[in-house]
Amino acid sequence: MSDISGINRKLSYNLVALHTFDLVARHGNFTGAAEALGLTQSAVSQKIKGLETELGIALFKREHRGVSLTNEGVRLLNVVRPAMAQMGNSVASLLERKSKPRVRISADFAFSSFWLLPRLSHLRSELGDEIEIQILASQVPPADYGEDCDIKIHVAPRSSMADGDVMLLQERVAAVSSPAYLAAHGPIPASARLLDCHLLSLSKPASAEWQTWQGWFDTLGIAGERSKNYISFNNYDMVVQSAVAGDGIALGWLGLIDNLLADGRLVQVTGDVVASDAGYVMSRDYSSRLRGPNLVFEWIAAHSAGLALK
Repeated sequence: MSDISGINRKLSYNLVALHTFDLVARHGNFTGAAEALGLTQSAVSQKIKGLETELGIALFKREHRGVSLTNEGVRLLNVVRPAMAQMGNSVASLLERKSKPRVRISADFAFSSFWLLPRLSHLRSELGDEIEIQILASQVPPADYGEDCDIKIHVAPRSSMADGDVMLLQERVAAVSSPAYLAAHGPIPASARLLDCHLLSLSKPASAEWQTWQGWFDTLGIAGERSKNYISFNNYDMVVQSAVAGDGIALGWLGLIDNLLADGRLVQVTGDVVASDAGYVMSRDYSSRLRGPNLVFEWIAAHSAGLALK
């Protein structure tokens, strides 16, 4: 008899035969395994015989009222049963995912962190667990739908919107800081004085549409040289955390940071609010008939009502 570890070097054994072996071991006879598989007792017996021949070991002792495992059979079963269970669980999971609609939402880090995540549990409670939600945070929107995403939410100008697109949140930006920072460095009577403050900046790809400090100053007609360098981040969540910590003044997107303003962790440092024709635009593949993306799209549109200026 060859050692049971020899099966690791055999690549030709049949998974069906191993499944049959597992069932025979569970039932203790060929008859029960045959009924479970929808085969004849003879067919099950032949599969076990073929497996024993291929492995070069006896797996069962044939007894009058059934079969019992040999020592080699017990060792093989200890390997096969967990593997069969794992494969069964994986297949069941794949089938469940196939039957459960999956909706992939591509949104930038700011919208994902400050708008989507606080509402995710509400979305799931209203739409139910039959829809699987995936949030794909990226500063650059994917080129296409399908495998890339089902819904896109990214900053874009109103002029680029297609039929069916929704402006979720028009861009309105104010200078904000922690109350402690403003108390230590303020008051700041005019936005031009911000050129002398520590400014927290969000770096962006060249193709991105959102407001920068330079654009903010230009819109207000403020010219001049900054007396301090920017502190830059590539993630808006970090910009906001730094502002809350008192490191400096950030551009605050109204509609995203409203909770922080309401609870006093951030305050508006001047009265200027710069608006643009851009904003968070939501789009999807309108030719798709998939129910999941349509439901999520409509839910987000409904819960953003009133945030976008008409």
